[in-house]
Amino acid sequence: MKDKRTGRQALRNIVMSAMVILFFVSIIILYYIRLHSETSENIIKSGELNAVSCADTINKYLSTGIESITIAGYSLDNMITEGRTTDEMLDYLTNQSIAISYILSDSTTGLYAYINGTDLDGAGWVPDGDYEPTERPWYIVGSASRGRVVVVDPYLDAQTGSMMITLAKTLCDEKSVVALDLSLEELQRITEQLAANGASDIEIIMDRDLNVIAHSDKNQVGQNYKLAENGFGRDLAAALGSSSEQFFSFTSGETEYMVYSKSLENSWICLSITDTTGIYRQLRGPLILTITATVLVITVLLAIMINSNRKTLLAEKLSLETEKALAASEAKSSFLSNMSHEIRTPINAVLGMNEMILRECSDPAILDYSRSIKVSGNVLLGLVNNILDFSKIEAGKIDIIPVDYDLPSVINDLVNMLHTRADEKGLQLELDFDPALPRVLNGDEIRVKQVITNILTNAVKYTEKGSITFSIGFEKCERDDCIMLQVSVKDTGIGIREEDLQKLFLKFERVDEKRNRHIEGTGLGLSITRNLLEMMGSELNVSSVYGLGSRFSFSLMQRVVNAAPMGDYKTAYSDLTGEEKKPVKRYIMPKAAVLAVDDNPMNLMVIRGLLKQTLVQVDRAGSGDDALKMTEIKKYDLIFLDHMMPGKDGIETLHELKARKENPNLDTPVVSLTANAISGAREYYLAEGFTDYLSKPIEYEKLEKMLLTYIPDRLIEVTEEGAENTETVFHPEELLPLEDNPFIDLDKGIKNSGGADGYLPLLEMFYRSIDSSYKELDKLYNGRRTKDYVIRVHGLKSSARTIGAMKLGDAAQKLEDAGKNGDWDYIRTNHDAFLKDFLALREPLSKVFSDPTGDSDKPLADETLLSEAFSDLRTAAKDMDCDRLAEIFSTMDCYRIPAASRRLWDKLRAASDEYDYEEIIKLLG
Repeated sequence: MKDKRTGRQALRNIVMSAMVILFFVSIIILYYIRLHSETSENIIKSGELNAVSCADTINKYLSTGIESITIAGYSLDNMITEGRTTDEMLDYLTNQSIAISYILSDSTTGLYAYINGTDLDGAGWVPDGDYEPTERPWYIVGSASRGRVVVVDPYLDAQTGSMMITLAKTLCDEKSVVALDLSLEELQRITEQLAANGASDIEIIMDRDLNVIAHSDKNQVGQNYKLAENGFGRDLAAALGSSSEQFFSFTSGETEYMVYSKSLENSWICLSITDTTGIYRQLRGPLILTITATVLVITVLLAIMINSNRKTLLAEKLSLETEKALAASEAKSSFLSNMSHEIRTPINAVLGMNEMILRECSDPAILDYSRSIKVSGNVLLGLVNNILDFSKIEAGKIDIIPVDYDLPSVINDLVNMLHTRADEKGLQLELDFDPALPRVLNGDEIRVKQVITNILTNAVKYTEKGSITFSIGFEKCERDDCIMLQVSVKDTGIGIREEDLQKLFLKFERVDEKRNRHIEGTGLGLSITRNLLEMMGSELNVSSVYGLGSRFSFSLMQRVVNAAPMGDYKTAYSDLTGEEKKPVKRYIMPKAAVLAVDDNPMNLMVIRGLLKQTLVQVDRAGSGDDALKMTEIKKYDLIFLDHMMPGKDGIETLHELKARKENPNLDTPVVSLTANAISGAREYYLAEGFTDYLSKPIEYEKLEKMLLTYIPDRLIEVTEEGAENTETVFHPEELLPLEDNPFIDLDKGIKNSGGADGYLPLLEMFYRSIDSSYKELDKLYNGRRTKDYVIRVHGLKSSARTIGAMKLGDAAQKLEDAGKNGDWDYIRTNHDAFLKDFLALREPLSKVFSDPTGDSDKPLADETLLSEAFSDLRTAAKDMDCDRLAEIFSTMDCYRIPAASRRLWDKLRAASDEYDYEEIIKLLG
C-alpha cells in the first residue's frame, strides 16, 4: 500500500513537474511568438522609413523637373499666342536648358519640343533623317495629357548609356509638345546607398509594368520581373501581385524576405526588402535551448522576459509620448505662424491708418473716436500677443514689465471699453473709484488692464439684467512708496454653483455649459487672469450665489510714483489729454534717405504715409531683387526690409546684400519688418544679421524711434508744432463721378489709403489692372489650378477692400475660403458672377481715369514728345525711381497717345504699377 501511495505521489509529482515545465515552456513559446511579432514590426517600420525616405527623394527629384517643364510650358504658350518665330522659341529652349542644367546638374540633357511641325532641341542635338517626333512615346503620351505634365516610361538612352525618363506636356495649341529627359542615375545612387549603409538588404524602384528602374544591384536594372520565368524576380512579382498590403513577406529558394512597398506620385513603386532568414533563425535557436533547459534556466529566462517586456512597454510609452510631443509642437508652430500673420496683419492696417487720422484730422469728435480705436487696438494687440506666445506660456517665462502709468487713463480706457457692451444689454454700470487714489503708479500696465478687462467682460457676458459694480480702492502698505490696489467687480448675473467653482480656472472649461451654451467664449480668460495675478504676487478671489450674482476681486501691490490724489477720474483724464495738445517736438529729416521693401504695394503706401510728416525721402521696392539693385546705385541711411516675400525673402536678400563687398549699403542699418510674434523672433532676426527688429503692426512712435536711433544726427532737424493737424479728409473733384456709386465706398477707400492723395493712385492702379487680373483669374479657373487661384483671389480681395469695393472684397473672401477648404463646387457656381461684378467696376472707374477712346479732347503727343517720354522712362527705370516714373505718366496723361504706341504705353504703365523696372527697360529696348 505504501509503495502504491509512493507511486501515486511520484506520478503526481511528475505530473505537477510536467505541468510546471509545460507552463513555463508555454510562456516561452508565447514570448517567442511576441518577440517574432515585434521583430517583424521593427523590420516593417525600418522598411517603411527607407521606402518613404526614398520615395520622398524621388518625388522631390521629379517635382523639380515637373516645375521646370511647367514653367517652360507657360512661356512657350505665351510665345505661341504672341506668334513668336521658331528661332525665338529655339533660343528660349536653349537658354532654359542651360538654366535647368545648373539646377539638375548632370541629370538632364535639356528641353526639347515639337512645335508647329518643327522639331526643336534646346541641347542642340540633331536627330537622324528618319527620326519622326510624332511617333516617339514622349510626343504620343504628352499630346494626350491635355495640359498636364506626364511621366513617360523609362528607357535606355543610346546617346548617354543611362536609364532615362521623359516629362512631357502638351501646349496651348494641343498639337505641340514640350519635353524634358531626366537621368535615373540619381535614383540608382539612392538605392545603392541605402543598401550599402545597411538600412535594408535590397532597394528596388519599379514602374507599373514591373520594369526595374533602379536596383541596389546595378546588374538588375532594366529587367522585367513580370516576365521572369524563375528566381527572385518571379517570386517577388507573384507576391506583389497577390498582396493588398503595403508590407508582405515571401520566400525565394531558402531565403525569407520582408518587403515594404511605397507608391510614388507617378505610379512607380519603391520597395525596401530585408533578408529575414538569419534574423528568424536566431530567434528559433534560443527557443529550442530554452525548452530543453532546466527549471532554473526557465526561471532566468522568465525573469529576462519580464524585464524585456517592461523595457518594451517603457520604450513604447516613450515613443508614444515623443509622437504626442512632436504632434503638439507641429500644431503649435502651425497655429502660431498662421495666427500671427492672419490676426496681426489687419491690426497693422487698422492702427496704421488710425495713426494717420490722429496726425491729419482736426475734428475733436473724430479725434476722440480715433483715440478710443488706438487704445482698444493696442489692448487687442496685447491680448493677441499673449495668446500667440505659447512658447513663453509653456516655459513659464511671460515677462512682467513694470512701467510708470497714469491711473486715470487706465480707468478711462476700461470704462470706455465696457460701457458700450453694458449699454447694449441694458445693464447699469456703477462706478466706485476712491478719489484719494494716487495719480501715477508703477506696475505692468498692460497686464493690469488685461486682468481687469477679463473680469469685466465676463461680468457683462453672464449678466442678463441688473447692474455691474466696478470698484477700485487702495490700502497703504508698510512701505511709504507703495499701495495695495483693491479691485472688485460685482454683478447681478446667473452666479456659479459651489461645485463649479473649481472649474473656473481650468483651460477651455466653461461652467454650467448647458445653460450658457449661447454665450461666446473659449474658457481661457479666467485661467489667464489667475496666472497673471500669481505672477504679479496676487490671487483672484471669487464669491458667488447661484442665481443672484458673483463678485471677483484681487489686491495688487503697486509702487507709487506720484502720490497726488486722482480726484474725479474723468477730470484727471481730461487734464492728461489736454497736455497732449500742447506744442510738442517734431523731428524732420528732409535730407535722409530710407528704403522700404515689401511685396505688397498697399503696405508700402502705409509705410510712406506714416513717414510723410518726417519729410524723409522714401524709396520703395516690391521684391528682394529690386531692393538689391537699388542698393547698388544709391546710399541709404536706413533700410526697412520685410521678411515674408515671394521669391527672395528678407533674410536671403540681407545675406546677399552683405555678400556684395562693393555695395555702398554694407554698413547701412537694416530693420526687419515682420508679423511674426512668437517668442525668440527678435533674437532670430538679430542672429540673421539684421540691425534691429520692428514687429507689425507698426506703431508710429516705435517707427520714429528707429529713425532717431539709426539715422545720423546731422540729418535730423527739430521743430515745434501742435499735437493736432489742420489737414482734413475730403473728396477731390476727380472722385465726384463715384460719389453715388453703390459698389465703391469712397470714405472707406480714402481712410484705408491715408487720405485722398494716397487713394487716387491706388484706385488708378486697381482700374488699370482690371483686364489683366480678369484674364489671369479666368485662366487659373479654367486650368483648375486651385492653389494659384486662391492666391490670386486673395490678392484681389485685399485690393478691392483697400479701394472701398467692400461687396467685391467679401465675394472674393468667400471664393478664397472655398478654395482653402477644397470646395470647388462653390467656386464653379460663383466664379462667373464674381468676374461679372469685377468687370462692372470698369465702367464707373473709366469716368475718373480716361480710356484711350475718351482722349479725343487732348492734344496728340507728337513723335518728339513721345520720344523724350520714352527716354525719361528708361532713365527712371534704370535708377529704379518709382516717383519719377509716376510723375512722367501723370504729365503725359494731359496728351493723347498715338494709336501705334498705345499698346506699348499701356504695358509700360502696367510694369510701372508693379515696380517691374526690368520689364520697362526691356520694352523700351
